Amino acid sequence: MNKVMKYPIYPITFSYVSGIFCGFYFKLPNAVVLSVALLSFIALLFLYILQRNKSFNNKLNLFTILAVFSAFSSLGFLSYSFNNEPVIIDNLNEKEFTIKVTDVLKSNAYSHRMYADLLSQNHQPKVLVTFSNKSTIPKVGTVYKLVGTIKKVPEPRNLYDFNYSEYLRLKNIHYQITSYHEPFKITEEKSFQSIIISGRNYLTAQFSRLGYSEKTQGFIQALLFGIKTNLNDEIQQQFKDFGILHVLAVSGMHVVLLFSTISYILRKLRVSKNAITVILIAFLLIFSLMAGFSGSVVRAALMCLMTIVGTLTERRIHTINLLVGSMLLILLFDPNYLFDVGFQLSYLAVFAIVFCYPVVQHYFTFKNWILNYFGQLVGVSLVAQLCVLPLSIYYFKQIPLLFLIGNIIAIPITSGLLVVWFLQMLLSLVSVEVLALITPILSWISTFCFDVLGSLSDYFSVKTIDFHFGILQTILALLMIFMIFWFFRKKELNKVYIFLSMIVLFQLITLKNIIENKSKEEIVVMSDADNVVILNRLGDRINRVGNANKYTFQSLKNYELHTNSKVATIDSLGNSFVLKDKKWLVIDSLEVYPKQQFDYVVLYQNPKINLDRLMHDVQPKMILLQNGNYQYLVEEYVEYFKERKIPYHDMRNKGSYVVNYSSGNN
Repeated sequence: MNKVMKYPIYPITFSYVSGIFCGFYFKLPNAVVLSVALLSFIALLFLYILQRNKSFNNKLNLFTILAVFSAFSSLGFLSYSFNNEPVIIDNLNEKEFTIKVTDVLKSNAYSHRMYADLLSQNHQPKVLVTFSNKSTIPKVGTVYKLVGTIKKVPEPRNLYDFNYSEYLRLKNIHYQITSYHEPFKITEEKSFQSIIISGRNYLTAQFSRLGYSEKTQGFIQALLFGIKTNLNDEIQQQFKDFGILHVLAVSGMHVVLLFSTISYILRKLRVSKNAITVILIAFLLIFSLMAGFSGSVVRAALMCLMTIVGTLTERRIHTINLLVGSMLLILLFDPNYLFDVGFQLSYLAVFAIVFCYPVVQHYFTFKNWILNYFGQLVGVSLVAQLCVLPLSIYYFKQIPLLFLIGNIIAIPITSGLLVVWFLQMLLSLVSVEVLALITPILSWISTFCFDVLGSLSDYFSVKTIDFHFGILQTILALLMIFMIFWFFRKKELNKVYIFLSMIVLFQLITLKNIIENKSKEEIVVMSDADNVVILNRLGDRINRVGNANKYTFQSLKNYELHTNSKVATIDSLGNSFVLKDKKWLVIDSLEVYPKQQFDYVVLYQNPKINLDRLMHDVQPKMILLQNGNYQYLVEEYVEYFKERKIPYHDMRNKGSYVVNYSSGNN
């Protein structure tokens, strides 16, 4: 208890994070939560006055902790609630929009993609925008007039697909605008952000003047600033295969390397301490802005900044305190960072290195400095990968097998290139011709890295293992891993009991999932743009009816992984068939069907049929509109079914259709 009160940053951060989670999962009246927060802060002030001269070390500590938890969890709830106010656009029939670009995303083969403020709406909500890539690549701050359509960001088309709408919702983006025309550029508004982005673009343009190829320039931009818009797809896939994509995400490693390099050079140049401090703080701010304020960069920048402050005030610096303090500051600024995958992985990896790695560090320490460097690299990589593994499985549904090889090869090379390219970029502002002399050497080193990773990737046919954890399994797996390291830091019998209890609970949850999956019976009509694909699942066996395209095939793999089932048989799609004693009818462009009763009817390949006659002849209980049908036909169908109150399911807008026989919903 005394240790907790000695470092109040721990209970404050824990309480604030708990409040954000409560705001995410539960809906409570803000007025009630605000009242609780005010009462809690008043109680906390009262307890502080009582304990002011006793250093928080008396019998009132428990009440103090409860007041802290109540106050800051309420604050976290309110912060999340106010940052995620529902955005509603009433007129979705509008066709003309005025937008201002706030962030440029990677373009695809057909269109440019970006986040933008919708200026034509009073409250100017942030939206996702795509328009024709025949126009020039948009810049941050550019204002466009465009013609298109607006709609809510759609939910996942199939079960267990990546929820892009939820991802965007946490960025306060609820709507998307799609235009197939070239936009009309109105103006370019200057702002602090656009000036920073322009400066970044000017700096990255130096590498073109230095003579680098477009492929290498794209890699440099990703390595230095996390810009992936020009990153070669082949290079990105190589780094992904080896589980080292974090190298191209501008992580804390990049910040610390550049921070240390600048500090070392300034000290060697005998620059005064005050000047060094100012330069380093300016670097942290500008670099964070140029890197787009990603969670890992902000975390590392804040930790470096707090280290500077601690050094200036001659205070003892604890890395764990810096880690927790930086987390609290980031979440106070934007609570949605808590649900960012990069933020979670970054903090978990750093905590693993700080808390867990010292337990095993002596196994990777050698007298020879070269062996020691690679030994430490292997040790840190193993510990960090082990500790983030449950979270990686939860989000990415796979276990990388080549991460150690990738780290041993890529980390030393990219770390050296990062520092040299950063210095080359800055010094080229003085003399491009002189700095261009080392361009062939650096290009060869980067190409060597790509070639080695490419050759190894071709050599190993199996690079990942598909696997899945639920949320409870993920939490327990993380706690068990950290409990092992905690035990070896200080061996206590009660930790063994806790660890064994976690194993039992983990097994019980796993057993529950297995039993549920074994007893599950359902039919899933998958959302496929080209074909009708139906899954008839009985426990862990699936009978697939119809052929899936490559996108639906990936969705099918996700379904198998989450339900612990496999496709056992594949049948071709017929016009009529029976599943679970229910009769199914598929009507395609031939518009031929028997005059008899069917339970489910699927309209497929744009059949232009007489709906009155269909309802009279077939008398279906449910109509499914396959999402490959023309939009105008779907609208006609929907209007007809709504008028006559006929049950239907529009797969274009609602995604896959599920008939759950386990719960009797058939």
